[in-house]
Amino acid sequence: MATKEIEEEKKKLTKRISEEKQKEKKQNLEKAAQLLATRQKIERDYDEDKIKVTFYTSPETQRTVLARKPNNKEMMTVMILSARATKFEGSADPDSLLEMVEIYEKLASMAAELSIDPELDEEFWGEHVSFSTLQSFVTELVTESQSGHSVSSEEMKNFR
Repeated sequence: MATKEIEEEKKKLTKRISEEKQKEKKQNLEKAAQLLATRQKIERDYDEDKIKVTFYTSPETQRTVLARKPNNKEMMTVMILSARATKFEGSADPDSLLEMVEIYEKLASMAAELSIDPELDEEFWGEHVSFSTLQSFVTELVTESQSGHSVSSEEMKNFR
């Protein structure tokens, strides 16, 4: 009789161990499903990712604006426009001046798109701030959006 009781106890333990393993397996699958990145989750994370951009509005005055991080396409456009602006700065020939007007308009538009505050619209960035202020904002936006990522601070200093 003791052998029968031992066998039954063994079956109960085996069943309980099997149930515990199944429960653990189910929990692990649920945890993996929660951690699994989906396009929607990544897009939501990106949309919710805001940064504070501190830049100079004059040599003695710094201001901070809440902005969203630029996506890859926007980042490359900003960097290209900034590089082009640097190339044409100080040049007084008509073609260079027309190029600067085009760059300034595109940078103002991008600054408005990336600014969270709706009052910092394209009109504001294009008509109410100097080009150096706009360029300062854009440069700091690029720098801040790359902080903590794969771009080194030395590379960001070179960009500035």
